[in-house]
Amino acid sequence: MTATNRVNLWTAGILLALAAAAWYLSATGLGPMSMMAMSVPLYMATWLTMMVAMMFPAVAPVVATFARVADARHEVSSTVPAFVAGYLAVWTAAGILPLAIYLSSRGMVAGMSASPWGVFAIGAGLLLAGVYQFTPWKATCLRACRSALGVVMNHDFRTGPMGALRAGASHGAYCVGCCWALMAVLIVVGLMSLPWMAALTVLFVAEKSWRHGVGLSRVVGATAVLGGLAVLVSGLL
Repeated sequence: MTATNRVNLWTAGILLALAAAAWYLSATGLGPMSMMAMSVPLYMATWLTMMVAMMFPAVAPVVATFARVADARHEVSSTVPAFVAGYLAVWTAAGILPLAIYLSSRGMVAGMSASPWGVFAIGAGLLLAGVYQFTPWKATCLRACRSALGVVMNHDFRTGPMGALRAGASHGAYCVGCCWALMAVLIVVGLMSLPWMAALTVLFVAEKSWRHGVGLSRVVGATAVLGGLAVLVSGLL
């Protein structure tokens, strides 16, 4: 086995092991149905655990490609952790938004899905997520996420760990751009549970890795639009 292959295997193996550990923590109590009822530190720990569980399988090819380039420059030990840290920093920041909405509404958002207006909120969320799947923003973000080599080629890693940190944050931003709408639906519905997390994980991996991922994204979009319209109509009857 060549040194490059060993780097790829070790990098992917570590990421998948971390994802498996995160899934275990989620299954044993760190991922309850209502994250918003937690204290702020526990909420952020739970959010980050769930992001590791859901996103590391999809981002593993990009990190492995980055590690291969870093290995050629003898910088694996310093730059790969920095790349992952930058990626996680963006997803951690993304978790602040739903927390801020919850705190600013004094907790009213948490029970919205069970209220009469909840049906309309869920329907609108599905409709928005479905429409977003067809937008140029989604296409741009998905294109960036689908090309692991493109991520590496479009960033300058000559600045060592800081360059890797910026590159990881940049890729994390594209990843958030791909996934935020469907993640928002789960938050609105209040179903941050293991089955839905697993379903989205499979979807995100397929979107970014499968050769028919772009088509799958549009199928999901059309399904979400139809589902959103159905929910809205049911709320009017």
